[in-house]
Amino acid sequence: MNLIFVYGTLRQGERNHHYLEGSRCIYMQAWVNGQLFDTSYGYPIMKPSDSVKVFGEVYEVTDAQFDRINDLEGYIENGSDNLYERVPITVYNDKGNIIEAITYVSGRSLEHSIDDIPFGDWKVFQYLQQENLLYFAYGSCMDDERFKLANVHALFKAIEGKGMLDGHGLRFSKSTSDGGKADIIESKEEYMEGVVYKISMEALDYLYKREGVYNNGYRPAVITIELNGKAVEALTFIGITKMPETKPTVLYATEIIRGATGILNESYINMLQTKIDLLMK
Repeated sequence: MNLIFVYGTLRQGERNHHYLEGSRCIYMQAWVNGQLFDTSYGYPIMKPSDSVKVFGEVYEVTDAQFDRINDLEGYIENGSDNLYERVPITVYNDKGNIIEAITYVSGRSLEHSIDDIPFGDWKVFQYLQQENLLYFAYGSCMDDERFKLANVHALFKAIEGKGMLDGHGLRFSKSTSDGGKADIIESKEEYMEGVVYKISMEALDYLYKREGVYNNGYRPAVITIELNGKAVEALTFIGITKMPETKPTVLYATEIIRGATGILNESYINMLQTKIDLLMK
C-alpha cells in the first residue's frame, strides 16, 4: 500500500487534487512535524522542524499515480537540483493513530523560500486571501449572546444558513477549566451541522481570540460543507489536543442548543441534546 501525505496543491479542493482521482482518503485531518513556507509561485514547501506542525491529508495511491506526482513535484531520483525531495515521514491524526507515509519536502531549487505560512495550513493560507469568508460554527458561536456582549454582533449578522459537514462528528473533547467544549473529530460514519456566517477579516480577529488560536487551543481549518444544496469551502476551528469527553457547563450547553434552534434540523438538535444529557449525568 502506497500512502502519501499531501499538504499543498494536491489537497482536496486545490488545483492539483485531480492527480489523486480515484484514490482512497485515509485521513482528512492529519499532521506531521515540519514547517510550511510560501514559495511565491502558487504552492508551498515544507522543511524539517520538531517544534511546529504541518496539516494535510493522507491518501492511498497507485504506483502510476506516484510516478505522475513525481513529475508534478519536479522530483528525479538522485537528482541534484530537484524542486522537491521525496521522503518517508511519520503522520499523526486526531485519534492518536500513527502511520508512515511518503511526502515531498523542499529540494535544493526551493530551499531559499523563507515566508512562513501561519498555522502550517496551506488551505487556510489560501482561503484567507479572499475578502468575504464563510465561517462554519458548530458550538457556542451558533448563538449570538456573547457576540452582543462583546459588541461584535454586527460582524455576525449575515447568516447564510445551515451547513452540513460529512465524515466528521461533534465531541466535547476540548477540556478546559470551564467544562468540556465542542470540537470536531474525523469520523467517516458521522456528520455535523452548523450555522454558516459570512464574515470579514475583522470578525476573524475576534474569533481567533475567542477560540484561543494564539494559545494553541483551536486551529483554523478549511472544510468542505454543503450549503443551500451546493458544496462550498468554509473556515472552522478544530481543537488541537483531544481529551476524553467532558461535560459542558449548563451555560455553554444552553448557548449551543439556543443557537441551533430554528436553523439546524430538529433531529440533529435532538441528537445534540441527548449527547449533552448523557454527559451531564
